[in-house]
Amino acid sequence: MTPYYQDEAVTIYHGDCREVLPDLPPVDLLLTDPPFFMPVTHYASRTEWPKSWGDMSVLAVWFGVILDAAKPRMKPTASAVVFCDGPSYAVFFPEVFRRFGSVKALVWDKCHFGMGAPWRKQHELLIVGRDADSKWTGTKNLPDILRAKTVPSNDRQHPVDKPDAILRQLIEPLTEAGDTVLDPFCGGGSTLFAAKQTGRKSVGVEIEERYCELAARRCSQEMDFHTANGKDDTPK
Repeated sequence: MTPYYQDEAVTIYHGDCREVLPDLPPVDLLLTDPPFFMPVTHYASRTEWPKSWGDMSVLAVWFGVILDAAKPRMKPTASAVVFCDGPSYAVFFPEVFRRFGSVKALVWDKCHFGMGAPWRKQHELLIVGRDADSKWTGTKNLPDILRAKTVPSNDRQHPVDKPDAILRQLIEPLTEAGDTVLDPFCGGGSTLFAAKQTGRKSVGVEIEERYCELAARRCSQEMDFHTANGKDDTPK
C-alpha cells in the first residue's frame, strides 16, 4: 500500500477507508469528522407514511462498518472521538456504546451562532468512546464544553475544515508526544496538521484525491494553515 503523501510525521492514503484500515499499524487515537448527514426522505409525502427509526438504518449500518474496521487498529489505550450533530448523535451513539467500555458526550461551542430556526446553531457534538485502559494525559479539571471559533467561510479549503484550536483540545489530553492519530475521513488534513503541530504522528485516509492533495500541501507547511495570515481561531 503506497502512501499518497508521507513525511516524518504524516502519512496520507488515497482510498476508501474500509479498504485501507485493515492494513494500518496500531494507533493511539481515532479522531474523525465522518459524513453525518441524515438519509434523504424517501417518500414524496409524509402524511400517510410518517418518519420512522428505520429511515436511520443506512447511516447506522455504514457507521458500524467503519467502527468495525477501525477498532482493531486502535491500541488498548486508544480513544475514539467522532464529530456529529444532534440528529446523527442519536444514530452514532448506540454504535459507539456497543464497541467501547464507556461513552462520553462533548459539546463544541463555536462562540457564535450560524444558520437555523427558531434556534440558530452555535454548537456541534462529539462522541468519545473509551475503554478501561484508555490513555488520559490531561488535567482533572477539563470541562465537557470545548470552545473554539470556527474557520471563517472565506478561509476554508474544505467544506468542514476544523480549527486547530478545537482539534488540539482533543488531541493533547488523549495522547502523548510521539503517539499516532488516525483520521479515516481526513478531508483537507485539519486533524493531521493539528497532530503534527502538537508533536504527534498521524495517518489519514481520504477517498477524494483533490482533498488528498490539499491535505498534503497543508501538512507540508511549516506554519499554521489558519493562522499564517495573523488570524487567531481561539476564543477571546
